[in-house]
Amino acid sequence: MTDQTTFIPSLEVYRLIIDTTSEGVWMIDAQNKTSFVNQKMAELLGYTQEEMIGKTLFDFMDEEGVTLTKHNLERGKNGIAETHEFRFKTFQGDDLWTQINTSPIFENGTYKGALAMVSDLTCKKQEEEQAEEKAKIFTSLFDDSPTPIWDEDFSKIKHYLDELKAKGVKDVRAYFEEDVSRVIECSSLMIVNNLNQAVVELNEADSKEHMMNNYRDLLNADSTEYAIRQFEAIFNGDKSCEFDAELRTFGGNKRHVHLKWTVVRGFEETYGRVYLTTTDVTKRIMAENALLKNSNREKELLLKEIHHRVKNNLQIITSLLKLQTNSIEDQATIDLFEMSLHRINSMAIVHELLYQSKDFSQINYGQYINKLVHPLIESLKNPYSKINLHIDIKDDVSLNINTSIPLGLLINEIITNSLKHGLKEAERGAIYLKIINKGDDKYLMTIGDNGTGFAPNFELENATSLGLQLVTSLAEQLSGTIHRDFSKQGTHYVVSFEELKQNK
Repeated sequence: MTDQTTFIPSLEVYRLIIDTTSEGVWMIDAQNKTSFVNQKMAELLGYTQEEMIGKTLFDFMDEEGVTLTKHNLERGKNGIAETHEFRFKTFQGDDLWTQINTSPIFENGTYKGALAMVSDLTCKKQEEEQAEEKAKIFTSLFDDSPTPIWDEDFSKIKHYLDELKAKGVKDVRAYFEEDVSRVIECSSLMIVNNLNQAVVELNEADSKEHMMNNYRDLLNADSTEYAIRQFEAIFNGDKSCEFDAELRTFGGNKRHVHLKWTVVRGFEETYGRVYLTTTDVTKRIMAENALLKNSNREKELLLKEIHHRVKNNLQIITSLLKLQTNSIEDQATIDLFEMSLHRINSMAIVHELLYQSKDFSQINYGQYINKLVHPLIESLKNPYSKINLHIDIKDDVSLNINTSIPLGLLINEIITNSLKHGLKEAERGAIYLKIINKGDDKYLMTIGDNGTGFAPNFELENATSLGLQLVTSLAEQLSGTIHRDFSKQGTHYVVSFEELKQNK
């Protein structure tokens, strides 16, 4: 059997352990005088071990430390061990922040002193102070920034949009535009962690607390586009979003802002932390609008002058043609000249109405037709003729110049044909014209007379006269169709057409 002996450290071993430990060791007697410190403890305070022996614990503290230590020593006499952070004064007069664990020492029930294990927290405290200083700087930058800044949490909105995606929603904009209440529902999930004073002032809130508690009141039907733009960004996984928006304040005033938000690093998956700025650009927008208004006014004057000159030039052409007819004896040639005059007049009236209008993009077509047709009838029929004219065009039929001119020429040709052929021998008769707005820039026109009509076997597509060929060509130019209605006496057309865009 092998002899086994238990190793019992000597006092020198214990002293070696104590002197080489990374923590300070400090022992005081019942009179609070230092009976032992290790090398580490002496180094922490900037003394030698010999200099500290015999001095009281209070010699290394300020007044506040003395008060706290006396309180803790009294608790130690009752057998209570303590752990707390503590500040000593070093030999150089600097602060030494420590964590100190004290245990009372008793012998046969009598208090003999205390043993303390002291850890240096100076670096930690310095780091905390630096972090606190940085936090103060950041807080100051946040609170005092002239730019309105929001600290927001979009995590619930992100979850809401992820659920939509899981349900198969592809077009998030269409989903919210279909029902505005969905926008308000999703917007209400936004959480505001903090905001600065500039936000309060921009939104004309009574205070920061008022803004924090009532910002959802600003979410309404007017802010739909503002919200949907952000939902689209989150839905698509964008980590930032930027656009111009129009907002209403608590005071009911309009603000133009440039909005920009960015997801804080570390929150890319949840959108739980988002910094948003809303820079007020109202003055810039108002200045730009004023410049744009002046520019538009100049362009309107220029367009007005152009239409006026076109109308005058067409009238000059008309006058020249009329002078030319005075030297012509052949009636067929004179008729051709008159037909050309009516066609030119139909175009001149468009420019005249645009010149007189405040809106250069559209003309009221009912007003145009009345100025076109009545003079046409008067010029082609004798004054004793009784031609009843029925025009039914509502105010919602307003057409641009690209559509008005070819449609006016088409109507001119059909009515001229009615007056010269369908109602040629009649002293009485009726002509009607109706245009219906079917929506989506589509229109339906019915036009005709109660005259003799064409021969039963006549086909419009096979017409040889210039006027009827123009009718077919102009209908095609209007991206439309034209066909005859044989259900009643006379000549009747049904024309479907579209408003021609400016780029066509």
